[in-house]
Amino acid sequence: MTRAGARVLLLALPLLLLSACGCPSAPLAMNTATGALENPCKRYIGVPQSVALSELISNGRAYEGRAVSVAGYYSYGFEHSALYADAGVDVYAHDFSKGIWINGVPRAAGLQETHLLLTGVYTQQSRGLLNQWSGSLCVTKMRPAS
Repeated sequence: MTRAGARVLLLALPLLLLSACGCPSAPLAMNTATGALENPCKRYIGVPQSVALSELISNGRAYEGRAVSVAGYYSYGFEHSALYADAGVDVYAHDFSKGIWINGVPRAAGLQETHLLLTGVYTQQSRGLLNQWSGSLCVTKMRPAS
């Protein structure tokens, strides 16, 4: 293998590994007892429960670590990826109480202000950028909401 070929391989390998991850945008949390990094976006195998977004926001503890399906308007911007009950939320208004943080929706999908049904694992261990949301959803499946 040539030096140029080896360089290309070394540059491509991290991208390949990142693309294979189940939920690449999930932040890591530090386990203070062991000093180890843990991914709070753990996979759950089972039938997801349909839940209203308002229920997740107000009663999130009841859904911790569970598979859920929730509909809402996906909104993103600079350092912002969230699901809201209504369209047209100003992502720079800093009102995080009306949405949940979303991990796993590729920005390249161009889904700004799209009404979606998202299925994934809900957790309050990860609360999005700077822990400002009530919880987050690691998306395993998405489709347009009807």
